[in-house]
Amino acid sequence: MAHIEIFGKHYDPGVVIFDKDGTLLDFKATWLGIIRELISAIMRRVHPSETLSYGLQKALGVFIDERAIDGGGPFAMGTAEEVNTVLAGCLYHEGLRWDKAQAVVKNAEQEVLKGPIRSRNLCPAKGGIELLERLKARGIRTALATNDNQADAQGDMQAIGALPLLDLVVGADSVRRTKPAPDMILLICERFGLSPHQAAMVGDTLMDAQMGRNARVMVNIGLSGTLSRSELAAHTDVVIESLDQIR
Repeated sequence: MAHIEIFGKHYDPGVVIFDKDGTLLDFKATWLGIIRELISAIMRRVHPSETLSYGLQKALGVFIDERAIDGGGPFAMGTAEEVNTVLAGCLYHEGLRWDKAQAVVKNAEQEVLKGPIRSRNLCPAKGGIELLERLKARGIRTALATNDNQADAQGDMQAIGALPLLDLVVGADSVRRTKPAPDMILLICERFGLSPHQAAMVGDTLMDAQMGRNARVMVNIGLSGTLSRSELAAHTDVVIESLDQIR
């Protein structure tokens, strides 16, 4: 029977489900550049105060000069809609009317996130493509479960060459309840005719870990980096430092 091995222990999942940002995509290498571009696009559309750029970063939990992303912040844990609301809230506190603040964020997002700026910043996580290839060769299904929108997630995976290796991509707009609710895992398992007990979940945030736990997956795998090993260990079955450690 096809199986995966982690630190000498064997599991035989019918599907391995991956988070996107911080798991199949290198979180910092990808998103620090994109967020810098997004904040610049917002600033060009308003009459910014001297503190707006830092205020936007602080609100998201993304600190560009320090090359840091707060794993417990809105950007790391939230949906695309929630991130947009946080950004619009910052502009509202700058004095923009709420509808204008929303329009500024939407237009900046369209410029940065829907075209070549996003694509050229995408950086696959170390070992990710190779792991997907190993799983495909063994006949183990693979899926993506992300709080990003489905179409954007598919575009990201296509850009790094992972989409042909994934059997299904599920986004926040594919389900009624997003992470940490179990809905994405339940949908994926339903599509494949599997029980959640036959699924392995791989993710880098507490939202991923909680989703896996809420779905009662076979094995809940934490990938350290966004969060520390100790933070993940309390919520997962096993913590790895690189996707290379899933054999």
